[in-house]
Amino acid sequence: MILNKITLVCISLGTLSLFGCIGSHVPKEIHLYDSATVVRSTDYKILGKGTGQDSAFYLLGMFPVTKAPNVELAMSQILEKFPTGKTLINIKIQREDKAYFPLGLVTVVNVTADVVGQQEELNQTPQKENK
Repeated sequence: MILNKITLVCISLGTLSLFGCIGSHVPKEIHLYDSATVVRSTDYKILGKGTGQDSAFYLLGMFPVTKAPNVELAMSQILEKFPTGKTLINIKIQREDKAYFPLGLVTVVNVTADVVGQQEELNQTPQKENK
């Protein structure tokens, strides 16, 4: 009788820890910004929407194993996808924690923004020479 109860408790704890290792997503903070830099003119064109992210791992949720997530790195990932892009507008920065019990915690910073470029740069196309 006691052996059955101990076995049941061990199976229950094993199952709970297994499901805890799968992880869960906990959105913590959301920040909205108009633009990454001051945009003084209105003669720009939205080139597209992009996303970037950076993450960090904390052992047991307390001890950093990697560097803290960097918002600027996530923003630069967005601009790399658009070579003629100058700045970002309509920026949404979201930080979320993903718990992987009992191993640790992963903190992820996701950035979503529209990439803009100058109108006159988009209209210039290299002309072919006739030979």
